[in-house]
Amino acid sequence: MSSRNGGGRASGPDERVCAGLVLGSSRWRNDQLARRRRMTRRGQVTLASLGLAFVLALGWLVEPFGAVRAALNPEYDVAAAAIEARFQEPDVDSLSPAALRALFERLPVTRASLELPATDAGGGATPGRIYENVAAAELSPRMSGPIRVEYTLDAELTKDVFSILKRGRVALGNVVVMEPETGRVLAYAATDMEHFPPTRSYPAASLVKVITAAAALDRAPDTARLPCRYRGSPYRLTPARIDPPSNGNTVSLRRALATSNNQCFAQLAVHALGAQPLLDALGRFGWLSSPAPAHPAGVAEVGEERYDVGRLGCGLAGSRITPLHAVQLASTLAHGELVAPRWIERVLDGDGRNVPVPETGLPRRVLSQKLSAELRDMLVDTTRSGTARRAFRGRGGRPLLGPIAVAGKTGSLSGKDPDGRYEWFIGVAPAENPRIAVATVLVQDDLWWRNASQVAADVLKAVFCSREGCRAENASRFTEPASAAAVAGVGSPATSSRLN
Repeated sequence: MSSRNGGGRASGPDERVCAGLVLGSSRWRNDQLARRRRMTRRGQVTLASLGLAFVLALGWLVEPFGAVRAALNPEYDVAAAAIEARFQEPDVDSLSPAALRALFERLPVTRASLELPATDAGGGATPGRIYENVAAAELSPRMSGPIRVEYTLDAELTKDVFSILKRGRVALGNVVVMEPETGRVLAYAATDMEHFPPTRSYPAASLVKVITAAAALDRAPDTARLPCRYRGSPYRLTPARIDPPSNGNTVSLRRALATSNNQCFAQLAVHALGAQPLLDALGRFGWLSSPAPAHPAGVAEVGEERYDVGRLGCGLAGSRITPLHAVQLASTLAHGELVAPRWIERVLDGDGRNVPVPETGLPRRVLSQKLSAELRDMLVDTTRSGTARRAFRGRGGRPLLGPIAVAGKTGSLSGKDPDGRYEWFIGVAPAENPRIAVATVLVQDDLWWRNASQVAADVLKAVFCSREGCRAENASRFTEPASAAAVAGVGSPATSSRLN
């Protein structure tokens, strides 16, 4: 809870250090200019790296296996090579770049996906997954058809998600449920592909606070862990409030995260990070690249002023992401690794042979396991006593998911196209050993019935709870061992991670 300090004089070591953080605008600008001059040589290296990435991206479209994957992933191993060799048997036709694009654009995310059949246990398929048969002419006239596309999407969970959206009268909403260990998307639902498609970017709002906190704890842990002092409403930010006041309310970083304190995170972005380190952190978490085929890169913009950096760091302006970026961010909380989302398990031609599609790269570490565990522990407060506390409480105030703790973050910001208030929730559960990552984003009008946190809570309840109660083991209905399919050579990961 917030505490008040009525005096204007620093009364302890934390207050003296906090007051020492107040910097003048001219000094800050000079520091930023010097940092950018130091970045010049690094920028040249970055441009060269981008050139290499462009060449590799062309290789991804033309030859999605072998040498290209070896260049992207130093850990390219014998087992992966054996699987790829199987997919490149001479009698198996491959898809052209145009066919690959058409394949990944077939997103079964609308209510029409409820009409698609589900796989059974035969033929090496994971049972209960949505699949469809596509006319060969739609993808590759050279192949025998029809072509069978098996998705990672679970039919039962997909039905549950759409039922939750319908009961909540959600007109504009997107929900993604993912397995953090593998990147398999278990449910992917969109209520309106025309007005609110998941393949566009939207204001990221306070989700960026997770990255700001992670970057600050990694780069300047002593500063990040200092108590934050602010005045007035924690959500109102002005140019004068990006510097700690001499007196006011004081909260910890943990409480600032749980209550989504804009002033505290603007101060953190300005005094612990700065413009370029903050942009670097957003890029490291995948927000400045495409999370998967058919989805655009995120956007991050920061101006020359300290106030612009503060607004970007707390989520009031400057960043836009897709729902896949959001669920990717949630999944990094599980083990500190960035995993590429994928929704295609395997593709079979008319004779039942595997058709090669691009593989995901290996997960890339962006946080230490210790730091990711610390962030999860902090973010549990969001659902217990913070901005999502009501969504995760049932009748009588009892925890909605029983013993299942959820580490999460909310976000809310007004935006346009479509017009309304954008509400986000991301989370992982169980918090101590995550098995499920979820991201929800809704656009609310003046009249609404369920918010993003409530929708996410209902989705997690469908995953973990049954008539017998809520248990972590219930998630196994929708997940599978991370390496089972790969070891058996069944199915192929379906997207290129292209993590920069």
